[in-house]
Amino acid sequence: MEIELFLNDLCPYCQRVTIVARHLGIAHQATPINLGNRPEWLAEISPQSTVPAMRFGTTAIFDSSVINEFLNDRAGGTMLPSDPLARALCRAWINHAGHCQTQFTQCCLAANENGFEIAKETLLEALEKFEHGPLSRAAEGFNGPTLSLVDAAMAPLFTRIAHVGAQLPILPEEGLERIRTWSDRLLHEPAVLASIPEKFSLMFKMFLKNRAAGGPVAARMLVETA
Repeated sequence: MEIELFLNDLCPYCQRVTIVARHLGIAHQATPINLGNRPEWLAEISPQSTVPAMRFGTTAIFDSSVINEFLNDRAGGTMLPSDPLARALCRAWINHAGHCQTQFTQCCLAANENGFEIAKETLLEALEKFEHGPLSRAAEGFNGPTLSLVDAAMAPLFTRIAHVGAQLPILPEEGLERIRTWSDRLLHEPAVLASIPEKFSLMFKMFLKNRAAGGPVAARMLVETA
């Protein structure tokens, strides 16, 4: 297999890469990485032993954004616009998507209700930037109806917001209409649906139990604290 991807099923940044590889139909070998027991050889592929990482022949690269651009270029570049300025704009908002993901993680790791509310407010403020920024007016996707690398960067966050939202709503009932429309569209995207592991719910609960037991998100998701 020419392309080997090193992935962790629960990592949102790995999910970004899985979405792109599936959407573009890129053949690859997926090698699972246990982040609780990272193999020593991973540092030879990713200097900080982080995932996602990729090996193409004898060359290794890392970072989800870099890997996704490589996959996109290899498949003809359909997930980014051809105009250099428009491409740069997408890259900038992919970076902002990472900030949104970080704030969601802070919601999950909050030790108490106050910490959760502070993190949620910061997350909603970050999402407001998308709501009033260059997001497609129809909210079909960042660049319109065709799946883009920005969409792939946000889909893992929307996956997790929807998962937690069943017990602890994150998005407000009013406002962020375009964000909610965008989220709904992406959560029905075939490549996004196929990127969600079968045991995602169980893995997410284990993450909360190990990292945030006793916090409001863990409590609402029925995680045992013992």
